[in-house]
Amino acid sequence: MRQSGSHVGEPLALLLLPAKLEEFELAAHVRGLLRIPRVAALEPGRMRIPRLLRQSAPVRAARRLRLPGEPRVIVLYRPEQYPLARALCARYPEAELWYIRPASPAPEAEGASAELIDLDRLAAERAGEERVGAQGAELSQVEERLLVRLQELEVISSRPFVPGARVQGFRARGV
Repeated sequence: MRQSGSHVGEPLALLLLPAKLEEFELAAHVRGLLRIPRVAALEPGRMRIPRLLRQSAPVRAARRLRLPGEPRVIVLYRPEQYPLARALCARYPEAELWYIRPASPAPEAEGASAELIDLDRLAAERAGEERVGAQGAELSQVEERLLVRLQELEVISSRPFVPGARVQGFRARGV
């Protein structure tokens, strides 16, 4: 269930990390984004999801997740994260999906499973051409477009970050 009330929650960007931050090859990139107060990162769970639950577990996780605002941008870095990203996009329909593909060759070239190839294709289609990029040389270009979009969506803002509420402004009281 989405947050109730007439106000809109703080705009957030949500990074879906494929590994612990310390183990992720793009840790410097992620740390740079995490300096922005309205950016949060989700690390993967400790336990591997059984094949039988791979469709329902992300939906349940998205439903149970409590965030200090509403995601406007969801960034995924691996195709296997797409089911969670899709569930989060369903819960927060106004959120944009950004897909930063792995630096390694495309899943088709790796001899990956048909499921992984499908997830890569679906993630790229859902994100759209403007919001898909590759890790490595293209990362700085994608990151630049992402930062511009975060400003447009007020994720990067001069307003103070007040989780769960929207600050309208300050008014001096008359004496």
